[in-house]
Amino acid sequence: MKQDIVVVGAGVIGLTNAVLICEQHKDVNVTVIARYFPDDSLHEPEYTSAWAGAHFRPFPSKNEAEQKEYPLTRLTQKHFRKLAVSNPESSVTFVTGEDFLEDPPQNYLDLPKSYVEDMEDFEIVHDKNELASKRAAFGARYKTWVVNPPIYLNYLLNKLNVEHGVKFMRANLTSLKQVYSIPEISSSSILINCTGQGLQYNGGYDPLSFPIRGQTLLVRPPLPVKAGPYFSKTTTHQGKDGNWTFCINRPFHGGVIVGGTKQPNDFYNKPRQSDTDAVLKRAEKIFPELMKTDEVTGKKYFDVFKTNVGFRPARNGGVRIELENVDGGRRILHAYGLAGSGYELSYGVATEVDALLKSLIRESNL
Repeated sequence: MKQDIVVVGAGVIGLTNAVLICEQHKDVNVTVIARYFPDDSLHEPEYTSAWAGAHFRPFPSKNEAEQKEYPLTRLTQKHFRKLAVSNPESSVTFVTGEDFLEDPPQNYLDLPKSYVEDMEDFEIVHDKNELASKRAAFGARYKTWVVNPPIYLNYLLNKLNVEHGVKFMRANLTSLKQVYSIPEISSSSILINCTGQGLQYNGGYDPLSFPIRGQTLLVRPPLPVKAGPYFSKTTTHQGKDGNWTFCINRPFHGGVIVGGTKQPNDFYNKPRQSDTDAVLKRAEKIFPELMKTDEVTGKKYFDVFKTNVGFRPARNGGVRIELENVDGGRRILHAYGLAGSGYELSYGVATEVDALLKSLIRESNL
């Protein structure tokens, strides 16, 4: 008899978990239930995965939670290295990553494992002229990946639909308990909770969870695009004022993301002009090569064609990957609270969830 699995949430975490479960288990029926899906014509800010950059930028772990999470980023990177070769239509592309810090914390200078481990071609930038031109006291370079989120999410969705015959259901849930009231869902189903902020069984969200508002700009780079300096790299800059500014080329002609903001517990779901102005002011100094020139006035400008607003689902204490038994034996595997690292942690988190799932299924078969 097949085990019924219900994945709640269809962002990058929910879809990645669903794909891995389908690949690892033959005797399962998988259903994905979500309010938002990648193929929706319009995406709300709450559907964070659609608004991501997205790229992988390693960083030194600052606490116990980050120390536990950084190996999961390397599992994702290992998976993406294979995917970039076997399935280039996923949009996963390996490029040069650059970090330039104006006021580097000591943990960067110490080069801990969480920053440098398994980062191909990692090197410190020693050229003083280059550092000066980047307004930086510290620089590092390495091989990393970028993806075009809308393409990647639909790649996962199509894989589930065509290769695995997964069922999809749209629902605006207010509790995980509601899942079991859906006629098509078995009462013995195992739930995989990938709801970002952590929807709870009896309603509400994990009290440890909170949103981090992010606003970024999608920019048309000067032509020819492939000749531009940011076509095959992603660059992140830290200023003395604490602001981080980055640019991420979205593969497959997706433009360049320039960002951004990091605003905890800010619930404003529309573009804020003051944020746009602040990002552009910083980007003018750091990424002037991304600016076009007005043919009439000769004035330099960023050709912004979209402003993105999304809510990164953060959680005090870090990501929650845990089994919870409720209501006399119903089983929930939680996988939420990844903040701004959803893509970076996605496959690593899915492998941890799958290990718990395999244990559950083994116990059920005893």
